[in-house]
Amino acid sequence: MYTAFRGDYGGADYRQHRRIFGLDASYNNAVAPGVVMGIMIIPFISSLSDDVINSVPDSMRQGSLALGMTKGETIRDVVIPAALPGIISAALLGMSRALGETMIVVMAAGMRPNLTANPLEDMTTVTVRIVAALTGDQEFESAETLSAFALGLVLFAVTLTLNLVSVLMIRRFREKYRVNNL
Repeated sequence: MYTAFRGDYGGADYRQHRRIFGLDASYNNAVAPGVVMGIMIIPFISSLSDDVINSVPDSMRQGSLALGMTKGETIRDVVIPAALPGIISAALLGMSRALGETMIVVMAAGMRPNLTANPLEDMTTVTVRIVAALTGDQEFESAETLSAFALGLVLFAVTLTLNLVSVLMIRRFREKYRVNNL
């Protein structure tokens, strides 16, 4: 389904729009996998955020309502601020999951190593470069193989950092509001 989305909305349409708006767009560009990854990660983030919002203690909600706040004010002034660290943590976990995706980017964005600020040009990701560097017959100590391991180490460090930050935020939320079911 995601490849059909790329073919219909990510690639061919840009060639037609390029003529209309004067954009310099390639068939394999960064917009298509970005949109597909966003669609793919939304259920993950929304599910985690829903769990966090539902774990806000009922005593906070009831206390707010007892003090005369409306349901909307309770959500805006009590529930969302209490759940905000968990929601941010869910977004960070979603980002770390998206960083490791390979196949969507290979199919939708291509494999051209390109550093540009234009999202309508070809691009690649770290995981795609690792796969490209490790395919074929190469010696272990070749520069390309060692660069793949270095890229893997960088990807691991970034993902670990995002996961640790999200775990610390959840722990802070749990301690602050004494929530035990997260």
